[in-house]
Amino acid sequence: MFILLLKYIRELEMIFTEDANTAAGYLRKAVPKMIKHSIVPNPFNFTLWYSYYSKRFPELNSELDYILDRFETCPPELSEQLLLKYIIKRDDTEHKDRDAFQKAIDSLLEDLSENIGQTAAQSNSYLSALGENVAGLADANLDDAHEKILDELTDNANSLCQLNDALQIKMSSAQTEIESLKKQLQDSVEEANTDALTGLSNRRFFESVYQKFVEEEGELEISLVMMDIDKFKVFNDTHGHLMGDQVLKLVGRLLKTECKKPIIPVRFGGEEFALLCLGVNVQEAKEVAERLRERLSSIALSNKRTGEKISPVTASFGVAVSKNIELLPELIERADKALYQAKENGRNRVQVAA
Repeated sequence: MFILLLKYIRELEMIFTEDANTAAGYLRKAVPKMIKHSIVPNPFNFTLWYSYYSKRFPELNSELDYILDRFETCPPELSEQLLLKYIIKRDDTEHKDRDAFQKAIDSLLEDLSENIGQTAAQSNSYLSALGENVAGLADANLDDAHEKILDELTDNANSLCQLNDALQIKMSSAQTEIESLKKQLQDSVEEANTDALTGLSNRRFFESVYQKFVEEEGELEISLVMMDIDKFKVFNDTHGHLMGDQVLKLVGRLLKTECKKPIIPVRFGGEEFALLCLGVNVQEAKEVAERLRERLSSIALSNKRTGEKISPVTASFGVAVSKNIELLPELIERADKALYQAKENGRNRVQVAA
């Protein structure tokens, strides 16, 4: 990240052209803001919050306000995304370039694998035909001169068969390596789209799936369920972060078990999860949320190390349906508001957005 910032430092100098007094004023506002929200005062965050108070990027300000309202801080991964997206402006391009590169590599490997298989089959076919031709000549009555030529042809055919056998072994080995490389590439893509703790899809995958579905199936409904574990900070403070991680893993397993396509469960961040319900109406999404709420609240918990019984964990849910192919942040915001309403109404409940 630091190398990337250095690479584009000249672009930043061209963006921020304020005089010393104006710049100092922005920083005097930015530093207390970062301290208040426990944001690490590193060069990236200085740039981000300097930009915030310069009001040079209105959409950036809206996203930062939204993030602070939700998390009461700005997590480092989101800081990086916003810096790349709005200031350095390389995020979308890099993602597109990376996806295009991935597709090109996949296509190349697929072609290589297919060509190797075709070449092997053709080679075997030609050698088989050659063998039949040599055998046919051997049965013919040939004079001494032609017999000598036939012997040489037979030796050459045998040598060619041996060479082909060796080539087939190498081609088979190459094909195995290609298949291994294809799997490694696929694994790397899955890893980039997966939350390490829960094994669920992450926010990056969530956003890409939403965008693709809107582009391809824009006339179909998309419902979104936002889910937040109730009083998770209290749980962590009481039972420790290791038990907290176990609860997050438990929720991940529950969502994987209960949510099947076209419903995609996602770890959104911290103790917050999301269900992207593609082509699913709001009533069906609400029923899924109710089922998950009941299942989670009925799971008995205990500390395996101490044997201590722990009260069941509950979660609150907010449900919203996309209106006229709305932007994803707007859909998230409406589902979030419904979630907060569920919290205010007593937690452990499902609330549908108006």
